[in-house]
Amino acid sequence: MNKLAKENDHSLYSFVNESFELTLRANKLGANIRTLSDSRELLNDARDNGFTLGLETLWYEMAEIAYDKAKKKALQNWFEAGVWLAKRYITSEIADPLETFKNDLKDFTWNVPELVVKPEKQKVTVRIVSPRFTEAYTYLFTSFLEGALESFDYKICSKDVSTGFICLTAIKR
Repeated sequence: MNKLAKENDHSLYSFVNESFELTLRANKLGANIRTLSDSRELLNDARDNGFTLGLETLWYEMAEIAYDKAKKKALQNWFEAGVWLAKRYITSEIADPLETFKNDLKDFTWNVPELVVKPEKQKVTVRIVSPRFTEAYTYLFTSFLEGALESFDYKICSKDVSTGFICLTAIKR
């Protein structure tokens, strides 16, 4: 602790006091230091993976406009974004790229109350339910998932999509 204190230009006494103060502040917020640290790590990971924070309603409205004005192009762009993101996982040194993608998807999609990605032997099932999704956003997000799954070498074999609901089943090629 003494070394950490010196690295942060604190005496050991002030470093310990600040640590206790931050712990009390976290507790007041209904969190703990580990939770806050994990949250900060999540935000850093999201930023490093090309995600950006934005107002949810604005995001949905922009999706609606793009979908209405250029449906085919919008779907293609979302598909390509899914391809790009999946390839980022595939080409990294991650032991299980699909599992990491699944975990990050769950972490980064705060507006989705139900998100299940269930990989099995030669099959993967994706189920997403969000009553806040607009029709356009649902179909764009589906296209994103299809691009990602194809990059992970899966072929979509069944698809059930309606506003706020996505269910995809894909088999390994």
